[in-house]
Amino acid sequence: MKKFLVMPILAAMLLAACGGNEVSKEESSGSSTESKETVQKDVEKKDEPTQEELDAKLKKEATDADFVELNVDNPPEGKKVKATGDVSMVSGDGVGTTFTLTTKEGDGYGMYTINNFSLTDVQEGDKVTIYGTTIAEKADDGSPQINATIIE
Repeated sequence: MKKFLVMPILAAMLLAACGGNEVSKEESSGSSTESKETVQKDVEKKDEPTQEELDAKLKKEATDADFVELNVDNPPEGKKVKATGDVSMVSGDGVGTTFTLTTKEGDGYGMYTINNFSLTDVQEGDKVTIYGTTIAEKADDGSPQINATIIE
């Protein structure tokens, strides 16, 4: 008979103990989770480079664009390049502008389609230096494409 009384009492005690812990876990985990998220965001912000640092890195790593190398059926994707030349055939304004950049390379000329992802506006006839990355697909006119994030 005592066994039948002891079992329900033990079960009630276990349930009460578990229920109490769940409430306190929710209360404490709410503030703990918030502080963990704040700390994690702060750490992520510290780990992320600034835009100035990214720009400096791109300028340092970029090589001169070579029209012969990039004007192939499967151009390299993501190659960091720099090109200086004259702007023509501007389509659009600001970010998202597309234009043609004609460069003098050795004894010839190169023509690139530039996708402007910088905040710099360009006009036909401007002489600019662009820094960016190559795209694996050629433009509609068959020229190599570069996503420019810096235009000077």
